[in-house]
Amino acid sequence: MPRRKGVLMDSIKYQQVALGKRIYSLRVAKGMTQEQLAQVLNISPAAISKWERDLATPSIELLWALADFFGCSIDELVGRTFAQIEAVGVYDAEKLRLAEIGEDLLKCCEISRQKGLRALEAAVQGLKGKSAFLVFSVPYIMYLFMKQVDMDQAFGFLENYVGTLPETEQREGHMIAAALKMIFAGANPVVLEELIASYIGMEYWQKKGHPAQILKCTRQEIIDGQKDKKIYSEATSLIEAAADLGDFEIQTMLRNMDETTLTAALVGASGKVVVRFFSNLADRILYLIHEDMEHWNGTEQEILEAQRKVLEIGSFCLGDACCQTEIPI
Repeated sequence: MPRRKGVLMDSIKYQQVALGKRIYSLRVAKGMTQEQLAQVLNISPAAISKWERDLATPSIELLWALADFFGCSIDELVGRTFAQIEAVGVYDAEKLRLAEIGEDLLKCCEISRQKGLRALEAAVQGLKGKSAFLVFSVPYIMYLFMKQVDMDQAFGFLENYVGTLPETEQREGHMIAAALKMIFAGANPVVLEELIASYIGMEYWQKKGHPAQILKCTRQEIIDGQKDKKIYSEATSLIEAAADLGDFEIQTMLRNMDETTLTAALVGASGKVVVRFFSNLADRILYLIHEDMEHWNGTEQEILEAQRKVLEIGSFCLGDACCQTEIPI
């Protein structure tokens, strides 16, 4: 029994240490003193000091207040999970799923134009998006055509099936039905791509993020592709110390950084720094930042300004390495 108690106390102590570090990191990242945070929470500065030195822990009410103030979950705050940063950008899981299925639909169009509809029926099972409705729809429409059902009526029946899908899958179903109707009618792939983009959203079109481009690389391929990236110039080495930071420090910096600053700063950084930041981004942000870096056409001065901002945000993480870095004027 005493042994179990010891294990439990070690676990609590570990979480307590993690919590103190996180409160300190989040406070400094916001540029706040202990007194200022204490004023926000209506407690004494001494209480904040004890938390950060792991001499005490906040009550559950104050944990809620801290999580709300810093914009994170309690699980994140106490170290139960490091939720990936998803506070910026436009790529969410549903839209990435639609983009992946959109890529499959473009592949369907290519197969049907080059090899015919029979080849499409055979190939649909092997598509990478794994949409059950797409796998159902192609042979179903082929079956109706064999029964001499005209096109409008056949796709009217398919739309009825869309209505039976779970609500979360109906947008996917409508896109598939509309796209397949165009494919079976022999539509131009460019027109089909515009149709698919219209189901995904304006921001994808504005970013020139049509389905095949959005998902041209997997997450790991994007990260691996940055490993050998060279630094932009000798002057843009301001954030190289970030390559040695842990996940929590990187994520805390990301929470306090806008998309434009991150993109410009990483354009100037070495591959080892880019990999550290990319590894802590959620998929939808990773695709967005990667695409913006690919099309970035700014100046060295813009890189330096962005890297200076990163230094300010991450000063509590970069420590002496930050202070010893000579910042070009």
